[in-house]
Amino acid sequence: MKSAASPNLEALVGHGALVVCVGPGGVGKTTVSAALGLAAARAGRKTLVLTIDPARRLAQALGLDGLDDTIRRVPLERLSPPSPVEGGGLWAAMVDTGQSFDALIHRVAPDAETKARVLDNRVYKAVSRSLSRSHAYVAMERLYDAVEHGGYDLVVLDTPPARNALDILDAPGHLVHFLDGRIVSWFIPSTDKPKGGLGARILAKGGQMATELLGRITGKTLLDEIVAFLTVFASLRDGFMARAQRVEQILRAPDTAFVLVSSASPSSADDAAWLRDDLSRRRVPVHTVVWNQSYLPVDPTAPQRLYTSLPPLRPDELETRVRALAPELAARPDVLEAARRMRALRQEAAAENQRYGRIVDGLAQELPPECHRVRVPRLDEEVRDLPGLARLADLLLAGEQPA
Repeated sequence: MKSAASPNLEALVGHGALVVCVGPGGVGKTTVSAALGLAAARAGRKTLVLTIDPARRLAQALGLDGLDDTIRRVPLERLSPPSPVEGGGLWAAMVDTGQSFDALIHRVAPDAETKARVLDNRVYKAVSRSLSRSHAYVAMERLYDAVEHGGYDLVVLDTPPARNALDILDAPGHLVHFLDGRIVSWFIPSTDKPKGGLGARILAKGGQMATELLGRITGKTLLDEIVAFLTVFASLRDGFMARAQRVEQILRAPDTAFVLVSSASPSSADDAAWLRDDLSRRRVPVHTVVWNQSYLPVDPTAPQRLYTSLPPLRPDELETRVRALAPELAARPDVLEAARRMRALRQEAAAENQRYGRIVDGLAQELPPECHRVRVPRLDEEVRDLPGLARLADLLLAGEQPA
């Protein structure tokens, strides 16, 4: 999916295995993710949209009462004509850190005793619901389960806004480093290292000193829970590390594609440029850039061109044109004034498009030629239901621009 012959967006949702949508906040990234999932489902593919961004309005657009860790089927029978074609379908879920972490422990704990020790542990409850990186860790595990065991043809992953979007790329490495790190081994006796030797005795002494110091600070009960938490997680370490390494492979697989969604506003373009550069630094190519909320014709069959200029027109010429188009109205001052205002508005839109066009061109100059460009028009209303989402999906697939 990442060669110079990279397929377009329609082929991507028709044949890819994982689409990761990244982008600034407020540009419609979550809605674009759902529309891509709907496009795949309508093409006959079993598709899951997995969102990490808690955008509650997504549930309404999908025709659902709500979204949480539970995977729910989207009622595509409400579309007219009915979708998808035979064999396809659309499901959706949202990664909720607490619920998803608990579900993860239910899946990976080897027995009921281990499961209870984790879920009842106070340290686990605090860590799983509050640490900044815990969201990325559980999203990584949720993605692993969906790709490896969900039976989906395509998973569309909607990431958090802007610079937090790439936390999931770092999560596998951070988790492996933590579980394999010295801080865990200080609290937990290692079973694969010899007990003798000066180094081992120093390490044991250091661990004892750290434990005694923390016991004075936190109290013995809390310290016991910290040790119990680290101990039980160490018992699950091999599984966590294996899954983290597999997720890293999935995120860099040939049938995985990253889609960067942005609008052309200066602040959004700045964040999009940061994401573009950070992905490039990680050697993760951007498959498609979606320029959302552009001033474009909303008919997907119309040429997707920006209105960027209007020829100058003198006031007497405007009157002449109005008189030619509607002679019975030409003498009315209110009609002429309305025509002047409409022309002024269009001129403002043309000037805005010129400014936005320069921003888009600047961002696109740093993208490789094989990266696809898609422009999506600014819609009059937010996407609030499945028909609106289907319309957006059509516009996405029809909006590709030449490089």
